[in-house]
Amino acid sequence: MSKVLAIFGATGQQGGSIVDHVLNDSGLSQQYKIRAITRDATSEKAKQLKDKVEVVHGDVLDRSSLETALTGVHTVFIMTAPFLSPDVEYDTVKTIADIALEKDAKYIIFSTLPSVHELSGGKYTKVTPFDNKAKCEQYIRGLPIQSAFCSLGSFMENFESASYLTPRKEEDGTWVVALHVSPKMQWPLVNAVRDTGKFVGAILAEPDKFDGKTFCGATKLYTLEEMIATMSKATGKDITYKRISPEEFRERMKLPDGLADLFMEMIAFLDETGYFGPDSEKLVAWAANNARGKLSTFEEYFEAHPLRLE
Repeated sequence: MSKVLAIFGATGQQGGSIVDHVLNDSGLSQQYKIRAITRDATSEKAKQLKDKVEVVHGDVLDRSSLETALTGVHTVFIMTAPFLSPDVEYDTVKTIADIALEKDAKYIIFSTLPSVHELSGGKYTKVTPFDNKAKCEQYIRGLPIQSAFCSLGSFMENFESASYLTPRKEEDGTWVVALHVSPKMQWPLVNAVRDTGKFVGAILAEPDKFDGKTFCGATKLYTLEEMIATMSKATGKDITYKRISPEEFRERMKLPDGLADLFMEMIAFLDETGYFGPDSEKLVAWAANNARGKLSTFEEYFEAHPLRLE
């Protein structure tokens, strides 16, 4: 009999990747029956999912709906949006995990992130989305249930939406990526839509082996220089890197102060400490080696999703 795998965020990038991976994996599709949990079961994306898997209503702010959605579940994948309020996200994850335990679930997989505050020795305090998820992870680790964690690097998809990463045309006609850090800074990149399922799929295939483990999910660490060279090749443009002051970078982002502080500290942390800390390279290599399938390169991402500069 198939085990029920409940997936929060099944209509999004991470959850959708897991749905597709499990359905297309001959072994996992026999082991697991997917239950997609969504706040709005009538949305267009939810309707599309209904053709492939069971879709049920589950609102993270409505405990009774979660109790119904998690009844009979064996494994739960928890992914929460980065709430601005740390308390809201922590309480949400705690509620889901507690209900999963009450409903006799056997395994939790949580989409986590490293604690920037802890890894930086308290230097950086503004990267709350990371710190919040790390706090949630610690709560789950303290529960009497098997658990594993998927901590994804920076999404390749962000290059379509994050203006501070996209090359800009300067007044002299040149294309420039300008940040306040070294061009040697290493950035772990992951194709979230295609590859999240490969990391979580490894856990689903061998849950006992990966109990308590964290997959620091990325294809590899790319330096800024490598990223820019890849963008140059993909676009046919001569893109260069320019190191600017923190003040110039803040002005260049044109974001509200809270978000500006977050990105400034996050990028500085990457430069000084590494996304997953001083062992980032080893942690990423371990996750890539254990992933259930070949991971997408940055070059392959742009082949499928051309970066258009205008």
